[in-house]
This record gives sequence, C-alpha cells and structure tokens, in this order.
Amino acid sequence: MENLQSQNPLNILMVNWVWFQIGGDWTYVDNVRKLYQGKGHNVVPFAMKSDKDFDSYGYDKYFVDFIDYKKLNANKGMISGVRALTKSIYSKQAKMNMERLLTDTKIDIAHLHNINHYITPSILPVLKKHKVPVVWTLHDYTLICPENSFISHGSICEKCRGGKFIQCGINKCKKDSYLASSLAGLENYVHRYMHLFKHVDYFLCPSEFLYKKFYEFNFFKDKLRLTNLCFNFNREALASQEKKDDEKYILYVGRLEKIKGVTTLLKAISGLDIPLKIVGGGNLQPEIQAYINANNLNNVQLLGHKSLPEVYNLITNAQFTVCPSEWYENYPFSVIEAMSFKKAIVGARIGGIPELIQDGKTGLLFESFNADDLREKIVKLWNDDNLKKEFGENAYQFISNQVSYDRHYGILKDIYSNLNVAL
Repeated sequence: MENLQSQNPLNILMVNWVWFQIGGDWTYVDNVRKLYQGKGHNVVPFAMKSDKDFDSYGYDKYFVDFIDYKKLNANKGMISGVRALTKSIYSKQAKMNMERLLTDTKIDIAHLHNINHYITPSILPVLKKHKVPVVWTLHDYTLICPENSFISHGSICEKCRGGKFIQCGINKCKKDSYLASSLAGLENYVHRYMHLFKHVDYFLCPSEFLYKKFYEFNFFKDKLRLTNLCFNFNREALASQEKKDDEKYILYVGRLEKIKGVTTLLKAISGLDIPLKIVGGGNLQPEIQAYINANNLNNVQLLGHKSLPEVYNLITNAQFTVCPSEWYENYPFSVIEAMSFKKAIVGARIGGIPELIQDGKTGLLFESFNADDLREKIVKLWNDDNLKKEFGENAYQFISNQVSYDRHYGILKDIYSNLNVAL
C-alpha cells in the first residue's frame, strides 16, 4: 500500500458492534481502519465496551454497555424478550453517547458497519443533526431480511420481499423461535416506520450479488454503491509460512454452522482417500463430530479454532481449500485469504462466491447443496497438480488487484467526493 499522508487529515468515525477480532466482518473493519490511518486520517471508534477491545484511542468513554445475548437467551421468557426488544431495536444509550461524542469531537464522515441489535440505527438522526455524512457498509442482509442470511430452516427464503417482515415470525426463521423471529421482524418494521435509513447517504455493497439483491428489494436504489473490500497482503508474513511437502490435504476454514455447507462437504469426502482438515468453531461442531464418528470418516480432522498464524500455515500447506457455502455469501474473506496464498479453491456457485472464484480459471464451482457435484470437483482438482498451480497463480493475480488497499481507497475517495468530503 502506498503510504502517502493526506494533506487534510479527516476525523473518520467508525461504528461497529465490537472493537475486537471476531468473525470475517471484523477483518474488513480492521483493514479499512488501517487503510484510513495509513493515509494519515484519524479513526474515531464507537462500539460496545469489552475487555477484549483494541486501542480505542481514548474514545471508549463513549462506548455503550456490552450486551450478552447468550445470557438473555438462556433466560427465555417474556422478561428477557422485553429486555432484548428495548436494547436491540432502539438504543437510547447509544443515541445519548453519540450525542456526547459529536459534541466533544468534530467528525468529518461516519463509516458504519454492523450496528443492528447492539448499537442500533438510533444513532443515525444524531449524526444528521450534527451534519455528519454517513456511509454504511452492508456486511449481511439484515435490513431486508430480519434473519439476515435469507435462510429459513436450512433453505433459501425470500418471503420478506416487499417489506413483509411478518413472514419472519410466521415461519420462525430465526432460531426456530416464534419470539426471536417476531422481534427480528418487528425491529425491521420499527426502523422503517421511523424512517431512520433516510439519514444514510450511501449504502456500500462489497459484492455485486449483495448490491443486486438490495436493488431487487427496492431498498434505496439511488443510495447503493458497489465497493468490494480491501485486504492487507502482508508479503513478509505470507513468505515466512513454513512449507511442508510431506503432508497432503484439502482445507475448510470457517464457522461450523448449517449455512456454511460443512455437512455437504463431509458427504462429498466420504469414501475418498483424500484427507480433509476442518478449522473453525460453531454451534454445529458437536453434530459434525458425531457425523464423522458415525460414518467412520478417518480421513477427516476436526481441528477446532486456530490462531491466525496457525490458519495461515494450514492454508500454506494445503493442496487447495473448499468453500461449500449454502447461503448468499457476501464476499467471503476465507476465499480472499486462500487466494492470497496462491491456492486454488473449490467453491459453491451461490451469492458473491462466483465473483471471486472464476470457474476454470482461479478454481472450480459446484452446485450449492450438491454433494455429488462437489465430490467430482474435489477429485478433479486433487488429481491434477498442474491445474492446482495454474489456478493458484491466477487466483493470486486476480485478488491482488481486486481487493488492494489502493483500489479500495480510490473507490471510497470517489464516493466521499460526492459528499463534499476530500478523502
């Protein structure tokens, strides 16, 4: 990344539900933070308080209280439901603390990320009151799908199209719970009724698929902007990974949830003499382990959560990686990271994945949910060393340009200029 200091450094407010490493969404939050700072701008964070927080530069005094929904969910009933309702739909504390922050600090532009359920859109009128331009990167589909992933009971569902959020409660889409699903639908109704989203100047869409989906749902069409993401290619870190030629395996890295398609991957690998390593944790982990045991999948290793350096070493030594997702993935960093290590990928033809994996050029695509198709693609790539190398080189060349800091900064710069903000 070219490290040119801005002649007019900005105070950029970055709002996210947490200010520490958790999930793929944080990867972008942290990367765009580094991008802004590398260009000489000042980042002002706003999130929930946690003892895991990264350096908040002294702004944690404005952070809101941490909400532990796991504890609230453990205490099921009307009382916990009301507590969740009052905190997750409209946060008075977030609104009040944002008012304090903007009174004390001049903010040139606000860049929002995941704020639903924790920070909430209650902060939007405050930002507009102080005449702060607002952009919001859409990491998922919450604003048009209360369940956030377009998945209902394991299948793709778009019944909320046209703002029919009541369908979420009727179909118990969220956690198979009428209460949780109804609250999620109510949240969307309240935000629309209060016209909170009108205060956002632009909604930034990382993938063309997500952009088209919001456009199809008639969500502020004139405010949608396609941006992609950015990723810091640490050349020294990549080059320092230890290469081991004595072990051959394929790799899955990601959350262990039904929507990630891990069960389909296990079905595809069953009976093959191809070792598979699975990295990640999640609510499906016990079920996956039970499936491995019941089907005697001796070629599968469930490794659990690993540190980033450990993950990078596993990617380095893998023959290729697999992304068997079964939901409308946005722009998955698991694919981006693998491509940055010159790895070919077998991925599902769903969501934004085909925008990264170019079939027959940087990897192979298969029909999502189709274990037989996945199996065929795995075997084909496993048995062709030349193809793996060719795909890996192509993947690296493609992704190096697609999500580079300079390219992303240029996109943001053009968007911000329309708001009279000189990035």
